[in-house]
Amino acid sequence: MDTALSFEYAHDDELPAGHSTEVRTPHALVEHFLTEYTDPGDNVVDVFAGYGTTLTVAERLERVPYGVEYESDRVAHVRDEISTPENVRHGSVLDLDASWFPPCDCCFTSPPFMERTDERNPFQNYSGRSTYGDYLDDVETAFTRLDSVLAPGGRVVVDVANMKHEGRVTPLAWDVAERVSNVFHFDGEVVVAWEGDGSPDEKGGRFGYGYDHSYCLVFTKSDD
Repeated sequence: MDTALSFEYAHDDELPAGHSTEVRTPHALVEHFLTEYTDPGDNVVDVFAGYGTTLTVAERLERVPYGVEYESDRVAHVRDEISTPENVRHGSVLDLDASWFPPCDCCFTSPPFMERTDERNPFQNYSGRSTYGDYLDDVETAFTRLDSVLAPGGRVVVDVANMKHEGRVTPLAWDVAERVSNVFHFDGEVVVAWEGDGSPDEKGGRFGYGYDHSYCLVFTKSDD
């Protein structure tokens, strides 16, 4: 496994009107890991499907895409983008169980981010209330739910960043790594550097969250 990668911060498609400022994982990053860890015909799942980057890349690579997304408008968008719209489930990953999808060989996902002073609930699209501790509990629950649909030996790749806010850093990537490693074997992290001009944000980074890099945390489900 490479421990450092670099990609242009770019996307292969446009978001629906009114959503152009959303932060998304670039398609090239998803393609890299799906090519590394899956073969044509494999089932690929994203339990935080968002606008469907993982699912559209999976389909283009001749994998079978499955996804869960909390927001109904995003579900509608993703269903329009892939040839198997019935494979996209509207709901919360916290309710995921084995009846939703067939066994999946790989999950590439990026959970909703939270910095430790925020009081909004990322698992309700930031509309409810939460604490950082509750959020991390939900992260662990989400990946425990994923375990029910991940095939033995399956890989999990989590795209995440640490977050800078008002001069302090929330070590989100490390906290997520600790919680997910309670469910799956932690193989290590890949540092991802972003190239290009980006779009400067108020926190001082070119690509969101105050940083010009992120991390892909790689896990494996035990064969037992």
